[in-house]
Amino acid sequence: MKGLLIKDFQLVKNQGKSLLVVALVIAVFLEISGMDSGFSIGYITLIVSIFASTTISYDEYENCFSFLLTLPASRKDYVNEKYIFSALMVLGAWIIGMAFGIIFGVVRGEEMLTLEWFAMCISYMSVAAVFVSVMLPLRLKFEGEKGRVVLPLVIAAAGILIYGGVKLADLAGIDLMKAAVDVLNRIGAAGIIGMLIAVPAVVAVISWLCSWRILRKKEF
Repeated sequence: MKGLLIKDFQLVKNQGKSLLVVALVIAVFLEISGMDSGFSIGYITLIVSIFASTTISYDEYENCFSFLLTLPASRKDYVNEKYIFSALMVLGAWIIGMAFGIIFGVVRGEEMLTLEWFAMCISYMSVAAVFVSVMLPLRLKFEGEKGRVVLPLVIAAAGILIYGGVKLADLAGIDLMKAAVDVLNRIGAAGIIGMLIAVPAVVAVISWLCSWRILRKKEF
């Protein structure tokens, strides 16, 4: 599995540098334009998480999968490596984004390092972790051209579900925003942080089981 990690980090070194530079430049622009310091944290983290989930497409190129599976690494090792690599990428991007946001926040005189601010930052990493957990099994399931349309379809489906849920709540006379605020106030910042850690962890476990099942049955 160590060799697979080295392969993916070399891929990041060769293919991901320009993506990170672009993400940092856009984050700087957003900070200068007056956006909240937390937004750049979420932006950098999400962009890197997208790249982490698309490394599977590089493994599919020119039947590279067949070669990888001849190495002293099992299919389970491959699945484990993808999740470890994605977790390291998301965590690394989040730390960079945090440092970025703190520097600009201090320069602008914003109140930093409060429990509420930290909960907001954790939420960005949680969203990125859930996104990667959803994308990895889908990328393993669908190859080539099908794999390339998975991301926009997932985003579109999420948007439709959210919009539909909001509309149904409105028809039922439920104020979702007020209900959400009441729940969040009840559990407090510490409870929110715990929830933001627990939910992605559960989603990741379910995602890993799906990915392992998909790759175990896949033929090359």
